[in-house]
Amino acid sequence: MKRSVWALALVLLTGLFAATPAYADLTVSDIETEIMCQCGCSMVLEPCACGTADQMRTLIGEMIDEGQTKQQILGYFVAQYGEDALSVPTKKGFNLLVWVLPFAAIVAGGAGLYFWLRSWSSQEEALAVEAIPESPQGDEADQYRQRFEQEFDQFRREDDSR
Repeated sequence: MKRSVWALALVLLTGLFAATPAYADLTVSDIETEIMCQCGCSMVLEPCACGTADQMRTLIGEMIDEGQTKQQILGYFVAQYGEDALSVPTKKGFNLLVWVLPFAAIVAGGAGLYFWLRSWSSQEEALAVEAIPESPQGDEADQYRQRFEQEFDQFRREDDSR
């Protein structure tokens, strides 16, 4: 009984320490990878070296010093510049297509390729089956056998004469 109480206490303490606030060690570099520079260069804020990027970094630093969270800072830039300010589209609404469509296209293309190859291979098998002639039966088989024996005997005689 005592072990289970200690185990429960350990789990609760671990959960408590794991639930530290996300903004405690938030830095400008954590946010600048998720925001586009607004100077018109169409680069993410992190590698951009223009004056606008420096101003945005300064603003982000001030917002962090004020105690704002990452979501609040990103929300500010979205409110200021629109969703184009984000380097990655949000995963809701129409933007969800940007996340889902490439994977759906890969799956659909793979399925189409599978069915095309399957039908193509079945056509090859059908052609191969049609190309095999039926073996002769009855009198026709006897005629072929007699003709074979005659030609084989003639071949042996010609070979012996050489």
